[in-house]
Amino acid sequence: MATTNVSKVPLGTVLEGKFRITREIGRGGMAAVYEAENVDIGKRVAVKILAAELITSRVVRERFIREARAAASIRSPYICDVYDSGMFEDRPFLVMELLEGESLYDMMTRVRQIDVQTTLRVATHTARGLAKATESNIVHRDLKPENIFLTKDEEGNLLAKIVDFGLAKFYEPTAADAQSVRLTREGALFGTPAYMSPEQAKGQGEVDHRADLWALGCIVYECLTGQTVWSVDQGVAMILAQIASSPLPRPSKLRPDLPASFDRWFERALHRDAERRFQTAREFSESLTEALTGRDSDKPAPADDGRSDDTIVTSQFLDASGRAQLATGPDAAALSGANSNGRDFGARAGAKSGGFNAISALMVLAAITLGGYATWLYVLHPPGKPEPKPLSVGSARPQPSARPKRAVKPVESSPVGDVESDSYAKKIGEAQQLLVTDPAGAIEMLRSTLKSGEMPATRSLLAHAQVLLEETGKCKVTGIARPRPFQLDVPVSRPAIALTSKGPVVAWVDNHEDSRRRQAFTVVLDSAMRRISVPISVTPEAQNVRQLQLVSVGERLGVIYWEDGGKEPGVYARSLDPSGKIETSIRRLSSPRRADHHPSLAAASNGEFWAAWEEEFENNSTDVVVRRLGPDLEPKGRAVRVTALRPPTGPARQPRTVSITVDQNELKLAFAKDLGAQRLQVMLQAIPLDAKELAEGLPEQTAQPKNAKAPAEDRFIGTVKALSTPTGRNAFPKVACADEGCYVAWDDEKSGAITAFVDRSRGVLWHRQFATRGAGPQLSRDERGVVVAWYEGARLKLAPLTRDGVNTATASVISRVSGLQPTPDVVRGAKNGEWYVAFRDYESAHLEAFAVRAECP
Repeated sequence: MATTNVSKVPLGTVLEGKFRITREIGRGGMAAVYEAENVDIGKRVAVKILAAELITSRVVRERFIREARAAASIRSPYICDVYDSGMFEDRPFLVMELLEGESLYDMMTRVRQIDVQTTLRVATHTARGLAKATESNIVHRDLKPENIFLTKDEEGNLLAKIVDFGLAKFYEPTAADAQSVRLTREGALFGTPAYMSPEQAKGQGEVDHRADLWALGCIVYECLTGQTVWSVDQGVAMILAQIASSPLPRPSKLRPDLPASFDRWFERALHRDAERRFQTAREFSESLTEALTGRDSDKPAPADDGRSDDTIVTSQFLDASGRAQLATGPDAAALSGANSNGRDFGARAGAKSGGFNAISALMVLAAITLGGYATWLYVLHPPGKPEPKPLSVGSARPQPSARPKRAVKPVESSPVGDVESDSYAKKIGEAQQLLVTDPAGAIEMLRSTLKSGEMPATRSLLAHAQVLLEETGKCKVTGIARPRPFQLDVPVSRPAIALTSKGPVVAWVDNHEDSRRRQAFTVVLDSAMRRISVPISVTPEAQNVRQLQLVSVGERLGVIYWEDGGKEPGVYARSLDPSGKIETSIRRLSSPRRADHHPSLAAASNGEFWAAWEEEFENNSTDVVVRRLGPDLEPKGRAVRVTALRPPTGPARQPRTVSITVDQNELKLAFAKDLGAQRLQVMLQAIPLDAKELAEGLPEQTAQPKNAKAPAEDRFIGTVKALSTPTGRNAFPKVACADEGCYVAWDDEKSGAITAFVDRSRGVLWHRQFATRGAGPQLSRDERGVVVAWYEGARLKLAPLTRDGVNTATASVISRVSGLQPTPDVVRGAKNGEWYVAFRDYESAHLEAFAVRAECP
């Protein structure tokens, strides 16, 4: 049915005084996409506007806005950028990157079988985009050829970008309204049937990034063979039946020039057991390259790193043919949601499905496959029933338990290890205590507890404990914690940890008290790493806590975070007592601005603290700001801007993150400067504490004409040293200083985990890669020196860091991790060589917080 004229926006219309509509690009049942010009700077953009007849649908509006938040939260050259949003006559609109080119679907209609090199390039770019989405805890859930747009990069080479996050789902709940919870359960299917994974086809909302990798596997097959994986001519039910039980086709039969190694790759890419598929986008793309060049690779790649906490969920809309209504248009430019002619699976050139010719044979096939699907879905795998699986230490995700959920009981602080009252919980506590002296005995006790009942906490702790039997490196793990109450199964943020006189204090962010608000909670652990207090909300004023950090000095415990919701967003801090309870009022440190602040907190030797974060300034510049804080984290003076970095051309965020430490009489700040063209450079800034400029900050620049050139040089307080050559997009630098100098660690999408050393007298001595497939390195120090913790090969590792670098041969495996997870948190223990490491991992169908204690001689 044609869209009514009421949805058309007249050419020349200026939206919110900024975007002048110049032409219509495409139109679909939900939205129209226009080319527009930013009247201030002349930049051409794409504007996607919700159809006028749909503005009364709350669910449609929610989905539209969630697309904006999902895409805008990811920064990748392989994902179509969302720049802005607004309202036009009560209709929401998105301002997006204007792309010139065509969709992968359009290419497929012209080219029956796409060559190997083009397929590899498209798949690699798409996998990198998915990796960044997973890094932000987002699952696309509707990846298909229409949602992969082919354009050109600055050198004229083919560049693939993912578009249309209208069905995207964040892993974790945010401080959204109550509708967010309901939207997770509306509709039975999420995505386009031909590219659905088995877990999507079952109609269960709990799918993760591996569903997107399944879809990409289907797309790779389709590119190379010219056919869809499943026969799509007989409707949705037949497609779902094939996904459930039909054997996979063999690609080399349709295209004999494909190597046998690709057949084996394809079998793994579309394994019905998600645990046996590729677990990360990096593993997916690297194995594909090896397979298509004839070199088979059965060696699993490591888990990548992820760092974001946000989570939103959306609903699904299917038309009569069972496909999602949104698709990209045929021409150019961010057409996610503007479908010009509808998808006809059978009409694609060369995409014959090979069904039976005889009607009777087709009826028999339908009966068999539908019966198989019904058996698979309703008997063997009914929604809500856990998947029976043997325990595997390296498995990516334990399966969910059938145990009914219960509310967490408000138990007061109690004797050691006695907060959890269930019998299985008491056995877990006994195993945790035994782990200190007898790891093998503790593991047997956990196994025995697991046999008595399927408890997710038991299974996850057992999986982490079994890693200790690998006996790698010199460090010995003497405790494992699952700090939250065992009954909790709402997803958790990256945990933080600090040591006080009361014991280790662990903090995290979730919404278990109020589904509409993400708040920070703390608990205290005992000597066996068992929780001995109930969760305490330490941010009751907050709506959406992000980037939580704990810092302790003696009896003082500080918490810093940024508020991403409410009426006054920004960076906040407060002081807690040694038990992790609120001790002072909340302090807002930054201007009230909704932005990515990435705060960091460090203690000084005089009992004071220093905070650092990002803040936006003139000329589209994002710079480093610091503020001096008293012993109770009360602000001492105003926030001070310490960098004024020249913005790169095009959309940018610089610096990417900030890490601060107080080293002798200087502030040391590590950050990643955005150089443009998808390049970052890691920098280390040193500012003397007695510098006069530190009291006033850099002066604001005078207002510039609209067409004025950006400043030719960077401005900053103190000195700034470049620690790396221009690198990729995954730099998250961390800094720690010892007697001999300062160390900075970061990761890079091409080179893995990297460290640099800055000598006190001779400056930057080196930067070097220490783990090709490492991710998320984090630093800490004690009197003996600096240690680095990082993820590699589905393991969490710990090693000393010296002026000679990291000796990975002696690195210790201290736990396991699966999927893309945020950087771990590392703090020193009560004695030299003792370390506490908090991190996040999967437990059953949710993300959970864990911590370990390790002693390194």
